[in-house]
Amino acid sequence: MDLRNVNRQKPEETAIKSRKFTGGEKVLIGAITLVFLFVFYVTLDANKYKALVRVIEGEGRVGVNPTTEALDFGDLSRGTSAVRGVEIVNATPIPMFIMVLRVGGISELMDLDKNNFVLSARETERLQFTVFIPASAPVGEEFSGRVFLFKVPGPWRKS
Repeated sequence: MDLRNVNRQKPEETAIKSRKFTGGEKVLIGAITLVFLFVFYVTLDANKYKALVRVIEGEGRVGVNPTTEALDFGDLSRGTSAVRGVEIVNATPIPMFIMVLRVGGISELMDLDKNNFVLSARETERLQFTVFIPASAPVGEEFSGRVFLFKVPGPWRKS
């Protein structure tokens, strides 16, 4: 059979209709994109610290592990506390809204001296994190978590 002379039929083509976005739809898509990019930037720019403490036997015993990469409160006996600090420097000409989020088991034991505040342009602030080990904490238990420090630029004013 000679295939050159056979009538070939084209499969039915499905028509894909396209329409143009209206001006309002373009503005909405642009606004949603900007919000997404802003949230993405703030999340990536956040300082992230590992936080940990270990409960040890004894009274008033404190073992310190100095480090700048983590909020390591070391080894603490029941009924004792330790303080660690983080310095925030705003070297930009734009005020920043500072928000600290604590997650994990250590967050229940951790107090923060300041949260949800405005850091003015070219200003420095020191945050203090305090961990207190209650008398009921089991010896040998290690509490850990993460601390996220978000800096949101904007036209903020100190209250």
